[in-house]
Amino acid sequence: MYAQIKSLLLMAVVLAAIIAYAFSPKEITLGSYTIRKITLTSIFLSTKEPLKEHKKKSKTIHRNQTILFIGDSMVEGLSRRLGDYAGENGHKLYSVIWYSSSTERWGTTHTLEHYIAKYKPTYILICLGSNELFINDLANRAQYVSEMVKKIGDIPFVWISPSDWNGDTGINDIIKERVGAGHFFDSRHLKLKRGSDHYHPTWEAAAYWMDTAAKFIASNECDNPLQLNSPKAHHKATNTSLLQPAFEGF
Repeated sequence: MYAQIKSLLLMAVVLAAIIAYAFSPKEITLGSYTIRKITLTSIFLSTKEPLKEHKKKSKTIHRNQTILFIGDSMVEGLSRRLGDYAGENGHKLYSVIWYSSSTERWGTTHTLEHYIAKYKPTYILICLGSNELFINDLANRAQYVSEMVKKIGDIPFVWISPSDWNGDTGINDIIKERVGAGHFFDSRHLKLKRGSDHYHPTWEAAAYWMDTAAKFIASNECDNPLQLNSPKAHHKATNTSLLQPAFEGF
């Protein structure tokens, strides 16, 4: 009996202590010492790792650039609209249109190096591959694209892919693989109105194509974003060079 009474008294003391602690203030000061109240919540929070914020890192915007825009005949329509963007944003634009050219022509000659040395671009745009939508020697084309990338070196660049009208045999995938997603604007999803040859976009469609590409080039999806605020007026390219199909390259 005595042992039971002793146990009940001990339990009563413990219960009283718990109730007193529950209603006690968060901090008790005894002289120069401060005793902080400990709760299960505080224990949980102290052991829980702080939440980490995952923010997409902003990239440096390239401003006041010297742009070299090279490629096949598709550059003709695109560069007209790009000239508006260049003039609006303080860029110099040098366009080189090599009619009927291909990655083979640009990759196996010194034409690209020639114009890089001539204009000293700080940013390069390429639109090439429309004449290779239905080729089968993809391994060779992959090598030509790699050669072009090698020629460009450390200069920031974006490749505007050909906008096909009836699919392709793989040139778009080859280009994307060799240049990387951050350097590749995929034009395959665009539905462009074509001119009388059923091949080249109308001027209005080419302007829309360039407007769509500009959004990617100016975005954080691009490895080297270029300032391309929407133009409010028409501007001509700084200089445009026309190379005929018979040109064999430098």
